[in-house]
Amino acid sequence: MSRQITWYEDQAALPPIPMDADTARVRLDAGNAAFAALGAAGAELRIPVGPETFGLAGPDGLHQEPFAAVLGCSDARVPVELVLGQDTNDLFVVRVAGNVPGSDCVGSLHYAVEHLASLQLVVVLGHSNCGAVSAAVDAMLQPRGYLELVHDPALRGVIDSLLAGVRMADLALREIHGERVQHDPGYRDALVGVSALANAAVSATVLAADLRHEVVMGVYDLATRTIGSPGADGTWAPGLIEAPGDDDALAELLARAAQAAI
Repeated sequence: MSRQITWYEDQAALPPIPMDADTARVRLDAGNAAFAALGAAGAELRIPVGPETFGLAGPDGLHQEPFAAVLGCSDARVPVELVLGQDTNDLFVVRVAGNVPGSDCVGSLHYAVEHLASLQLVVVLGHSNCGAVSAAVDAMLQPRGYLELVHDPALRGVIDSLLAGVRMADLALREIHGERVQHDPGYRDALVGVSALANAAVSATVLAADLRHEVVMGVYDLATRTIGSPGADGTWAPGLIEAPGDDDALAELLARAAQAAI
């Protein structure tokens, strides 16, 4: 089976920079759909790029013109520009293990929002089978193992930042499936999955309030290469969604994820 991704320089083929958040989100969703389609044999993804991608000055010089900023995970299986089907100069990307909004990451996003006039949208992108989220889940389920992190404060800081989302996911699973859910053989995997969504949702909500900018979120599923979240019926719904606006919206989102997890 052959699949092909082609990045080619063609100034005339470049799509216009989105002028609002809705247009930016539509473009990112379309880019991910094109990337996800590479699962079919013979599929091809063609991404026109400007000369800036190759470090070359364009007709008006060498400019940074991203239309979206993305807080994503450092996981090598989630190359942000590729999974969103965009040119490198389209996205201002901040990557850190577990996509946690630490002070340095938030400072970078503040810079993007305040100084890049082309920026229309901020995206928080989690992903399935996240190693950092899995470590936080295991820290909660097996506290004795957490002691191994005592002498690594930097790594412990990442895990600590994820524990709130893990606890929210645990509560959602218990509320939907009852207290005995913790004895289900699929409980840990379900907790990792719901925690990835909870972490992205909490981060998106915090950033929306802090940045006072349009923030959307989604979880990248490694198996299907699709970014999405649980829909109203609990099934996977492709596409980025708005950050939960309040506690009720967050609880509803996690309840849908918990219902579908087991």
